[in-house]
Amino acid sequence: MNFIVTAGGTRERIDAVRTIANEATGKLGSLIADELNSRLAGQEHTVYYLCGTGSCLPNTQDGNIRVIPIEGTDSLQETLIGLLKEKKISAVIHSMAVSDYKVSCVTTPEQIANALAEKFRSAAAPHTEKEWEQAVREAFFSSPISAKHKISSDLKHPALVLEKTPKIIGLIKDASPQTLLVGFKLLSGVSRKVLIDTAYHQLKKNRCTYVLANDMDSIEKGNHEGFLVDESGNYTAYSGKEQIAKGVADSVLKKLMEVKK
Repeated sequence: MNFIVTAGGTRERIDAVRTIANEATGKLGSLIADELNSRLAGQEHTVYYLCGTGSCLPNTQDGNIRVIPIEGTDSLQETLIGLLKEKKISAVIHSMAVSDYKVSCVTTPEQIANALAEKFRSAAAPHTEKEWEQAVREAFFSSPISAKHKISSDLKHPALVLEKTPKIIGLIKDASPQTLLVGFKLLSGVSRKVLIDTAYHQLKKNRCTYVLANDMDSIEKGNHEGFLVDESGNYTAYSGKEQIAKGVADSVLKKLMEVKK
């Protein structure tokens, strides 16, 4: 049996030395990888552990866990989809915090203003909102600063133009329809009903078997609560990362045994 566990967070490049990152540690993902590996002791299996830079690593060093470092969303997509197409993957536990945006280009207010001024010297100023939107968009991308090397720290107001990244979780079942998928949903300061309903919506949208719903408030208070939502909309509550990891591993392996029968 083969598993993929994604953990930690992606880092999106600004230039050669700077990145946009999030605060995900990968601790829960590392515990899940260890739990799966422990429960499959004596059986032929591999846990592919795809993790962001600086993420927590599984404790196990027995060769059944393969650690694969990931930087940005593009790297994650290429590696994850590649494994799904090359290997027979029983389940993906997708706990990684994937950036919603990556850097499209770097510019400055001065360059944008100069590009607009140059445009209006050779053409009439836009009249409609749509024309203005198009003109400003063209100005943003007209003279981007090269990010192949370190961008000069002398720039007073560098402007980052971001673009949406693909929703990786939405690509998993397309690449491997038979693979069991566990998604993760993190919200902050919402009611339990909203948290569960949102997780269930993600489950249906992305064809997950389970979604682990988290609230940032409980994590910050040191009492990580997780609610594992199933395909019927029911959920099981767990308290603490260790118990959440055990619950996820239990549920995944139990479901796989049911499917196997």
